[in-house]
Amino acid sequence: MGYKSSAQNKISDEDKQFYKVISFGEKIDFGTVDTSVMWTITNTKNNSHATLIGNQINDYVFEEPGEYDINFQENKKHDEECNHPMFAERSRIKVTAVKLSYDFSKIAFSQKIEKGRNYSDLIITVPAKIITKNNSIATLPTPGLSIAGLGVSFTAVPLEKEIILNNKTQLLKYKVSGMVNSEAYLMFDFFDFNNQVQTYNLPQIIK
Repeated sequence: MGYKSSAQNKISDEDKQFYKVISFGEKIDFGTVDTSVMWTITNTKNNSHATLIGNQINDYVFEEPGEYDINFQENKKHDEECNHPMFAERSRIKVTAVKLSYDFSKIAFSQKIEKGRNYSDLIITVPAKIITKNNSIATLPTPGLSIAGLGVSFTAVPLEKEIILNNKTQLLKYKVSGMVNSEAYLMFDFFDFNNQVQTYNLPQIIK
């Protein structure tokens, strides 16, 4: 049985209403979609529309921040077998004005992680690139980190609660406390500002 530390990020009640929350300039993969499906994407701010067929939805780039309604319509012939639709008739997407990517090639640990050792001030440092649309945001709350693995009881909190954006690579630091109780591989789930996870798997087993 695996154990997971408590994540600092919580999905807000506001974001629960959305099918998905993504960053500007991103796409959404709906998988393989039949050509009988027609999509209508509406920007709720300016009421602009885009109409797409089948898999074209997977290549649509949400360039502008805001909220979008996606309407799903399946144009089946009457003599075809009646199936339940693959998607909801209407979904709402939230597109945020910020995107974050972690550079796990440069992740650093202030101490070696060993089985049975109780940590109180292990520091994890990871570079992060943060881009905002038109430099529209000055500060952001530091996203959370969750650590998973067999017999793991780690809690991670950011050293700085707020990130001041300056168009440079940010060095995010997390203070980790707790213990690894058995041999295990560790998985570090770093959240972004949309509550999506970017995962770093520690390559060596903890002994």
